[in-house]
Amino acid sequence: MKTTENEKTLKEADLKPLYTRSVVNSLSGGMVNSFVGVYAVELGASPSQMGWFQSSTNISNNLMQVFWGRLSDKTKRRIPFIVFGSVTLSVLWVPMIFVTNANQLIAILAIQALVGSMATPAWTALIGDLVPALNLGKANASINFWASIGSVIATLASGILMSSIGGTLTQIFFIPLAAAAVTGIASSLVMLKIKERKNGEKLNLKESLTSDIFNIMAYARNTPCFVKYCYVVGTFEFFMSIAWPLFSITQVKVLNASMLQIALLSVVQTVITIAFQGWAGRLADTVGRRPLIVFFRFSFVTVPLSYAFAPNVNTLIAISIFWGFASALGSASVTAYLLDVTPQEYRGSFTAIFNLTIGVVTFFGSLIGGYLSDYMVSVFGLIAGLQVVYLISVVGRGIGAAFHLKLEETLKR
Repeated sequence: MKTTENEKTLKEADLKPLYTRSVVNSLSGGMVNSFVGVYAVELGASPSQMGWFQSSTNISNNLMQVFWGRLSDKTKRRIPFIVFGSVTLSVLWVPMIFVTNANQLIAILAIQALVGSMATPAWTALIGDLVPALNLGKANASINFWASIGSVIATLASGILMSSIGGTLTQIFFIPLAAAAVTGIASSLVMLKIKERKNGEKLNLKESLTSDIFNIMAYARNTPCFVKYCYVVGTFEFFMSIAWPLFSITQVKVLNASMLQIALLSVVQTVITIAFQGWAGRLADTVGRRPLIVFFRFSFVTVPLSYAFAPNVNTLIAISIFWGFASALGSASVTAYLLDVTPQEYRGSFTAIFNLTIGVVTFFGSLIGGYLSDYMVSVFGLIAGLQVVYLISVVGRGIGAAFHLKLEETLKR
């Protein structure tokens, strides 16, 4: 069936709130996301605590997504989940201003990720609902482009602000955390402009909450392309997450990076991603998803290798130019591939199952990385101990990246 001009115009109009939400929401995340790990280290977090910092957030963010994703599919509504989840997440930036130790920060972050997780599968499914399959790469690239714009502005502003403010940690982080809360709430309200069709079917909540979820998980297990994608990405993410607890420790304790330098590390990479985002999206919709994903994964093998041996933070900033280019290819292809291998009527549920799988493997990966770092640092000292764990991540990422060669191209299908 051909798309009429009215339907085409409606879809284009529906995408405007998505772009607006991406920008404003990224302002919220950009104000603090690059600095929360540093905040934990400054509060005295050990490598094992940084493992919990990463793993608790990962598992909390993904634990309830299967439930929320399926409920979103059953109700055929996305907006309420996006709005309520995002507002709750944003409000929880405020108590982080008053924490006094790393454990308190970790606990709040875990709760924030848990209650905010309802927005994630609904957001991905909404993009799939509004965008034709052949344009998913381009649309994802465009949405990520505007999100990156907001993130760059917020991260740079936050880094400059925190570098210029003196005083206690509370005083330094007060404005960024408060701004993150306000802009996060604003980004949620933008989504109210999208009018969804009301579902005329009577919803059986008991069925949605129990047997239906198990049926969907059984259905997912019998979808070979989806299962393979979970397996391949999960392997890479496990070894990738081993290095996550170490990054902030390296930035603060080894490289003595300032808040502005940490901001630049994120900003430079994001600017390059922005520059290549549109091109990457067109490439994903013409050449295919698989070549871009493979290049993206192999490129990120260099991240722990660089952190292990970088003489200073400026070296990392220079290398982040390459990471930004690789990220553009990844952002244009990873979500598009996921949506390609999920049935249209179960996009929210399948997205949630995928995210839960990744959340579980990165939970264990980050914990192993944190406790392994504690042990290696006690044996070899700070720098050499971190290097050992980084190299384990390098080898594992290489194996995981090679697994992506087994993926089949999904563009034409």
